[in-house]
Amino acid sequence: ELIRAAVTTQSSLKDATFCTTTPRWDAYGKQDAYEALMDKTKLARGWGDCYGHILVATGRADLMVDPELSPWDCAALVPILREAGGHFLDWSGEETIYTGDGFSVNAALKNDVLQVLSGKNDIV
Repeated sequence: ELIRAAVTTQSSLKDATFCTTTPRWDAYGKQDAYEALMDKTKLARGWGDCYGHILVATGRADLMVDPELSPWDCAALVPILREAGGHFLDWSGEETIYTGDGFSVNAALKNDVLQVLSGKNDIV
């Protein structure tokens, strides 16, 4: 029996599982975003490279954020996340693989994550 991959329906960051490849976001000048996501999510885990993005696509995590990505690291993620009902976006909210950063997320958390990544940390 074929089972479709699907993102979660989690709509609250405070109950979300956040994954990232590296905790050293300071090396990319993005430490504030990392700390804000750590503070605003229920659980944080480190997963190597694209594995965390696939956890999002299969409903095992709510968001995966990478402060640095090459196009070859994430090219397959756009159609996979789209097909699973989620999004693969850069930190400005564009569906692209060419800006050097990216995140995978369900539709319900997308705007909250974009706010945190842009430095607007007033969400709960």
